[in-house]
Amino acid sequence: MEYFEWFATTISGLEDLAAREIEELTGLPTQPDVGKVFFEGTIEHAAKINYSSTMVNKVYLLLEREEIQTLEDLYNVARRLDYSWLIEPNQTFAVKAERHDKKLPFTSINAAASIGRAIIESFAESTKIKLRVDLDNPDLEFYCLLRDSKMFLGLNTTGESLHKRYYKAYSHRAGLQSTIASAMIKISGWGKNQSLLDPMCGGGTIPIEAAIKLKNLPPGFMRRELDIEKLKFVDSLFIQELRKKIEESIDRDALAEIVGSDVSPKSAEYAKRNVEAAGVSDTVRIEVRDCLKISEWLNWEPSHVITNPPYGVRMNIGNIVEFYSRFIENIRRASPNSRLTVIVSKPKTLTSILRENNYRIVSTREIMYGRLRTVIISAEG
Repeated sequence: MEYFEWFATTISGLEDLAAREIEELTGLPTQPDVGKVFFEGTIEHAAKINYSSTMVNKVYLLLEREEIQTLEDLYNVARRLDYSWLIEPNQTFAVKAERHDKKLPFTSINAAASIGRAIIESFAESTKIKLRVDLDNPDLEFYCLLRDSKMFLGLNTTGESLHKRYYKAYSHRAGLQSTIASAMIKISGWGKNQSLLDPMCGGGTIPIEAAIKLKNLPPGFMRRELDIEKLKFVDSLFIQELRKKIEESIDRDALAEIVGSDVSPKSAEYAKRNVEAAGVSDTVRIEVRDCLKISEWLNWEPSHVITNPPYGVRMNIGNIVEFYSRFIENIRRASPNSRLTVIVSKPKTLTSILRENNYRIVSTREIMYGRLRTVIISAEG
């Protein structure tokens, strides 16, 4: 199979973890960058990442990278490429552009329009056919990233971001992105022969992601469709054979002690629906419990406690310091030997509380959760 250049996008702060996951899935060397990971590989490698990655958002075929200064530069780079091998004449397309360079004298909208015009003109020149644009529901999406006077032009082989999992029957209003949940589990060191508790589980994302790892359920594979399956240059028979191999690697019978709890009966009910939609009801248990009274009801000691407590930003929690203090004191009494991994927007506050309760900080990692700067803290007693 021919090798191409690719890049996979991820959460800023998780690039090294996403790179390691890509290396484990493909055996390929990678090059982590800001919010993305570059690699060279075949279509099969890209398909494996699309089907099986838990920390990647999208996988792009890299068409060109170039230094640019003006909108005309951008147009010229896009115009010189041949798109006839990428897209069928009857397929529609759209262009999405992101500009992270305020020095460039044009907007993301200008960039997308210019690239769209270049694609139409190039395709018409080589095929005598004018492509149709569909901004709402395109068959294919081209993507342009502009950063530090560099442009990266790619073809989206994923479609909708992989963080939007197949099991999301319900999304909690302060819910955790699945890719971040998966990263927290990785950071925590949780393994298949260990137990896990999320005492503020919301929609159940952390317990479900743990069960997905346990059973080797590939999130992208479980979706109805990925864009890579409808690309002109990807053979449908190859896709069928790869899907068969992946299906054979799933271990649906794997079981572990994985529990999620929430003080809200409504959230717990919705978490149960997500668990069922994920196909992991046999290993994930959801309960209605108050995390601030955990020492009263927890009658077993999980090896890992992994959770996304309220930030006091997305949810009105009142005195966030008092909330953190009561939770840490309770979990310390109830399960003193558990490895604790949490994501917070006030790391200094939580770190201080952890140390007051004789926890040792094992690791901290800063990530961008949307526009909110957060830190994943892992600690042990």
